Amino acid sequence: MNMIKTPHVLIGLLLCFGVACNNSAVEKETPNGFKFTLVKAGDGMLPKSGQLIVLNYVIKDSKDSVWVDTYDTGMPAVVQIQDSSALATEIGMLQMFRMLSRADSVSVTKPTKIFFRDVLGAPMPPNVDTTGTVTCNLSVTDIIEMQKFDEFQEKVFAKRKNKQKAKDLQKINDYLSKNNITAQQDTSGIQYVIHTTNGGPKPTPENCVEVSYHGKLLDNGSTFDRNDKITFSLMEVIPGWRMSIPKLGVGDSATFYIPSHLAYGPQGVRGGIPPDAVLVFDVKLTKVGSEFDRESRICK
Repeated sequence: MNMIKTPHVLIGLLLCFGVACNNSAVEKETPNGFKFTLVKAGDGMLPKSGQLIVLNYVIKDSKDSVWVDTYDTGMPAVVQIQDSSALATEIGMLQMFRMLSRADSVSVTKPTKIFFRDVLGAPMPPNVDTTGTVTCNLSVTDIIEMQKFDEFQEKVFAKRKNKQKAKDLQKINDYLSKNNITAQQDTSGIQYVIHTTNGGPKPTPENCVEVSYHGKLLDNGSTFDRNDKITFSLMEVIPGWRMSIPKLGVGDSATFYIPSHLAYGPQGVRGGIPPDAVLVFDVKLTKVGSEFDRESRICK
């Protein structure tokens, strides 16, 4: 996932982080009249054209409903500072970024309509309450050169993955406890309940298998996929399946609770699986073969 956002795209991903107010807060204004509060000043070194400003943020409305929290998601926003020729056409928030330095903390509160226009740079969805305000609190965590972006991104993903693993484990444990389910857990973080054991041959990760399954989201129990008979190579499925299915012998059935990093991760699957979704699969293994024939779609 590319976290760098150009001025026009910037916005849906981007914006603010929670900061504590103090007595040194001062109001500032951009060249186009966009006002913001500098809650805490950083090192004073402003970003240069081409550099990337890294932000953590929280956005919430006047009803105290949190819209976005990058502390929770572990995905800070990264915005490239454009050259001065773009200044005249930039929305207020983009102009503000030019005035921030490393470790600055900022708060912006605007009426909802103005917030979408001057902060998010996006049209307001029809279902949003326009009577209140929206607050964006942000902190600049770093300013880096473009050539350092790949290294930065790798570190963010690694840190986020470890954090998400812990969240997924807690989520699964809470679900099992609430529903009085006793499950086994392997070293990968997958938890599972074996329902039937018939002693049939077990596949290896290199094998072809035939299964029936029912896939659900742990969060709400909704079905995202099911199939009464499907054949595939275990080398071509999500890691969670590649690790889970070999626990079964032919004729066996089980329920697997698969953490998001072993499923579809932060990207999810559009229209069916949200980002960072823990998946639940009820699976029955019906056949094992040594080779998957792509033309006939059967195990040999």
